[in-house]
Amino acid sequence: MHLTRLSLRGFRSWRALDLELPPGLTLVAGPNATGKTNLIEACYLLASLRSTRAASEGELLSWPDDSAPAPPDDPRILRVAGAARAEAGEIEVEVAIAAREGLAKDGSPLTAKRIRVNGVAKRASEALGAIRAVQFSTLDAELLTGPAAVRRRYLDLAIAQVDRAHAANLSQYQRALAQRNALLRRIGRAEARAAELEQWDELLCGHGAPVWEARSAAARHLADLAAARHADLGEDAQDDAPLTAAHLPGLPGGAPPEAGQGWRRALAEALVQSRGRDLARGHTGAGPHRDDLRITLDIAAAPRDAGRFGSRAQQRSAALALRLAEADYLEERGGTPPILLLDDLFSELDEHRRQRTAAILAPREQVILTTADQSAIPDGLPQPSLSLTTTEI
Repeated sequence: MHLTRLSLRGFRSWRALDLELPPGLTLVAGPNATGKTNLIEACYLLASLRSTRAASEGELLSWPDDSAPAPPDDPRILRVAGAARAEAGEIEVEVAIAAREGLAKDGSPLTAKRIRVNGVAKRASEALGAIRAVQFSTLDAELLTGPAAVRRRYLDLAIAQVDRAHAANLSQYQRALAQRNALLRRIGRAEARAAELEQWDELLCGHGAPVWEARSAAARHLADLAAARHADLGEDAQDDAPLTAAHLPGLPGGAPPEAGQGWRRALAEALVQSRGRDLARGHTGAGPHRDDLRITLDIAAAPRDAGRFGSRAQQRSAALALRLAEADYLEERGGTPPILLLDDLFSELDEHRRQRTAAILAPREQVILTTADQSAIPDGLPQPSLSLTTTEI
């Protein structure tokens, strides 16, 4: 799969941009703060259908142009559209986000979003995976150092790009969770009865069990792929430390269900056991929303948490291995290699890992790479099929 066209209107710093993109390596060079990261973010939006950087979608809208203010009845709107070529033919995806009245808590405008695939309106859960991509970012160390939500999102986006049922189950689980938490607070105010929790517990179990099953299977597969990629990157490196990853479900003790128990039964039992604590706290303490992915490196002859004990170089290498594993997973499960989006990747790597990474990336169908320093690009990459500077576009 490769992206053939990209069109931006009103997206962050890009007021208008139209690009024709060939397969192979596309190199986008330019100084910092000239829109390179925004370009990568826009490309990935076509796959993930939401920003990996913004706290709210209102942040994605371009700032109004004070020199030519829009009329009051002309709302701020952004449009990211792209076409990708795959074995099944060309796929077009469009994401449009419009400002509406009111402000979010962070001061950005409230928004409404529309998604279309080949001109047909789709829910996000239906459109995920139409275009498949993996984004590499200088912020990827958060996969190790950030909160568990970052690692859950890593798992969920990888799964959802090849299994749309996962996104639907997750969305329905989250809706039921919000309703259960609201009911817990109402019960705490004596506005509802505890017996009313049973219907929401049933919904949580019905949608939560397949989320757990998908995450557990994907985590095992990704762990094997990441360990292999980490070994590839660290070959002959002095700080090489074997990487492991394991799914920790949001159950007491973080352990998977006992043999024969099943995910649904395990969640049902956990909800009953934690009901008293849930009522006291006003929120649900067990379930997929409490999952984590434990990532360890062998440090001082023992597996230790990579986010807490790994050096910065070790964390960068582990995060890169996880992203490469994600690309391998999407290719194996989806049948075609995903688009690779690399935002200033090589500036974060030592010379050894630059060369190792270049060797891994060289045969990929499409790589879109940004850099502020072209001297950081290793020789092992093929010649760009398209070279751009931010001043040219």
